[in-house]
Amino acid sequence: MAQRIMDYQHFFEYEVCLEKLKWKGDEGLSLCPLHEDTIPSFSPNRATGLWYCHSGCGGGNIYQLAVALNMDNHRQYLDSSTMDSKKHRTNGYEPNNALKSENKQAIDVGKMVELEELKNRYGNNVKEVSNSVAEWKRKYMGKDDDGRSVWFYDFAIKHHKGKDGKPPYWNTKSIDKKCQIFMAEEMSSFDKSKPLIIYEGEKDALIGILQGISFSGGCGSMPDDISQLLVFPATIIIYDNDDAGRNGAKKLAERIKRESPSTIVRIAKWDESLPKGYDVCDDTKTGFAKFDEAVINATEYTIPIPKQLKGFKVMDANELINTYKEPPKSIVEHLMVEGGVSLISGTDGVGKTWLGLQMAICIASGKEFLGFAVKKRPVLVVQFELSPEQLSDRLKRYDLSGTEGNLDFVVLTDEDLIFTDAWKKIEQTIDDKSFVDGVVFIDNLYTSTNADVSTNQDLKPLLKRIDRLKRLTGNAFGLIGHHNKNDGEKEPLLTKHLITGGKTLTNYVSNVFQLGSSSMGADVRRAKITKTRDSYTDLENLPIRLEWSPEECLFHRKGIISNEVLHTMPIKKQWEIKILLEMADRMNDKTDFNRQYLMGFIESMFPIETNDTNYKKGSRWLNKMVGLGLITGGSNSYKLNRDEIRYLESDKEEDK
Repeated sequence: MAQRIMDYQHFFEYEVCLEKLKWKGDEGLSLCPLHEDTIPSFSPNRATGLWYCHSGCGGGNIYQLAVALNMDNHRQYLDSSTMDSKKHRTNGYEPNNALKSENKQAIDVGKMVELEELKNRYGNNVKEVSNSVAEWKRKYMGKDDDGRSVWFYDFAIKHHKGKDGKPPYWNTKSIDKKCQIFMAEEMSSFDKSKPLIIYEGEKDALIGILQGISFSGGCGSMPDDISQLLVFPATIIIYDNDDAGRNGAKKLAERIKRESPSTIVRIAKWDESLPKGYDVCDDTKTGFAKFDEAVINATEYTIPIPKQLKGFKVMDANELINTYKEPPKSIVEHLMVEGGVSLISGTDGVGKTWLGLQMAICIASGKEFLGFAVKKRPVLVVQFELSPEQLSDRLKRYDLSGTEGNLDFVVLTDEDLIFTDAWKKIEQTIDDKSFVDGVVFIDNLYTSTNADVSTNQDLKPLLKRIDRLKRLTGNAFGLIGHHNKNDGEKEPLLTKHLITGGKTLTNYVSNVFQLGSSSMGADVRRAKITKTRDSYTDLENLPIRLEWSPEECLFHRKGIISNEVLHTMPIKKQWEIKILLEMADRMNDKTDFNRQYLMGFIESMFPIETNDTNYKKGSRWLNKMVGLGLITGGSNSYKLNRDEIRYLESDKEEDK
């Protein structure tokens, strides 16, 4: 059996629930769950599961942490925790040596701890804060030891310009010194029904009375990634009352409109009688009256319409038919078409990444995929789930014959972080490679962006970018997606409404292939084609049985599941299934039986029950087994469905 793969990030984020957790590469920093912590001092590693507390709690693996926290069923983490990243058994953990050997990320954890300590010290240097600064904003400001104001970013400290005219600068402990968004983490809690205000500087943003942010580079610079801004339907830019402020505001407005044409962008207009350089901080003396006027008088920015722009192209029916003669061709029968977007979606731990790799290799080699015909195409895989080392290890297990020169992988570096907007780099990579008329796999959609793909306002701009990219390049896209979390004990049937992103995502994509777990065994999966475009198949919405081969690292299609409900139930907890398997074993190769035979068997299983109780048990058992398709017949003549029962029997053998 294949070793269970532990999702260490999920363990740290959702099972331990680390507070104030931030990731840089695979290395994280958070408050320590083992002691009262106000300055983040706990370093988890989501690639190895190792952790270390810089405040004296020591370190270890996830099993040792689960024990220390007295977590329920902590032994479930034992197998994953007793293997280090080189697959050697460890009887303990030496935190310093192990952490150094595993830490290949760009972030220096020790430096990050120093940075947080410095933020704490600088914050305590502020004895009095202007009443103009809201209470929740005060954690972003401080004063250095020379009395100069400082602003706090996630991985940096910026020193404000000095009264002596010296320019602002980044603290030497800062890790990220690029232009970035000030108070970016607050944006998720901002009211999306109100405009986002973009101020020129940190001080303006702190004093500003409306929800807003600023950039670390001032009016002349913008962060590389502004996707967080694009979730707001409206934005107002209020820079200083001078030429630099006006030009910078126009430059930012144009970029926002080009990346998100639906966003309403307004540029605040200061009273012309105000002095040059007048800003939000200057307006505290008026009680922000001039600020209010500037916002009210803001003018909407629109990108100038080129004179050559014309209306839609129009064709009559016959011209359209004669011009576009060929429908989109299939790349993977019923699952992917040329220039289309296909979605592979499933629950956690079912093997979406393995299935995506299998499809990518089949397309690159032209080999059939799960019995579906495939047309050979060049393939580019952008993989956010695995490190290059993990990806290399998986690829070694495959037969890659026929993929030569046709299968490429993006190799992520320590600078390529998940949950940041990677689509600009994806576009650039496709352009650099001149990659056209092929297939681009994204594993996965959720980690490829910092947008919340479960909400329309975040998802729609992302789908617009994908749509534009596929139209420009002729590439088809294969997206790996997720199912919403299921809180019930019973697994849900596979339907499109399970997919994170909802109708906005499923209505957009061309094809949907869903994957789910099965109670019939660790290596059994349910699969279902829940959407096809440009083709018809009798398999649509029929549950397909897939079996995982750990030796080959491949899924194999094993026909149709006659009763999907049976695969969603916690089989091992049902006395009815136990009775069925025992009776089938007792009957040897026979399949036919009647109620009298059944009652004799029931009474032997429940000898202390009354006849009336056993009769009710027998009736209930028959009704349930017939409903599940495990037994057929009626009128006191029944037959075992050996084809389905053999799967239950194989699952039983695995449990021994």
